[in-house]
Amino acid sequence: MKRDEEKKKTAFWTRVMLVLIAVLFVGMMIISSWGMGWLTTFRTAKPLETLAMQYTISDADGHVILTTEKAAYQAAIKKGDPVFYTMPFEVQAGKTGNPAIIGVPAYNPFIGEVQYALLGLEADEMAVALVGLHAGETKKLTFQFEDQLQTDFSEEEFNTVGGNFSTSVVGDWLPLGFSTTPILDLPGQDQPTNTSIRMARVLEKTDTSALLGYRYATAEVSFAEFPQ
Repeated sequence: MKRDEEKKKTAFWTRVMLVLIAVLFVGMMIISSWGMGWLTTFRTAKPLETLAMQYTISDADGHVILTTEKAAYQAAIKKGDPVFYTMPFEVQAGKTGNPAIIGVPAYNPFIGEVQYALLGLEADEMAVALVGLHAGETKKLTFQFEDQLQTDFSEEEFNTVGGNFSTSVVGDWLPLGFSTTPILDLPGQDQPTNTSIRMARVLEKTDTSALLGYRYATAEVSFAEFPQ
């Protein structure tokens, strides 16, 4: 009887081992069919690694201003946000020192296709935020640079840039032109052609002037995949 029980135990554990080996074999076959791509699940963005950054930039009130995400763009249009749709931006993760103004191609149904003025200060902080992220992971950051990005406009200046001073109120949006090339006041001189725009908001208004702000508050950044 004792010998029969030992044989049964041996047979049981033999079957268990055979099942485990079969499961392991099937698992290895599945993993091998994936190739090496599954390893990127554990990989994170390294400093100076070139990535196609996806991003959504919003102001302090949550208005979406500039985004690479189609769903975010469509939702913002329905809300009436002054949103522009753009393409992923190639950056080196963690790298700072971007140009002061970076014109990125963008689209808004009311303004059309433009070069949107992404600030180097914004691009720097977004690039830093990419370091350590997994592909498909999203990180939200609050911009930390000190410049409040505000400017006073007289009534004449406000109207010159396309606004209507007499009807404008606090909270209105206005596209401002930005260029790294100085605008010349001399007649007959060529004006800069590399102008980009950036949406500014009326923060304060008196009978003779308006304070415009063009600083945004937050950004959500991610990247879809690692370069091959």
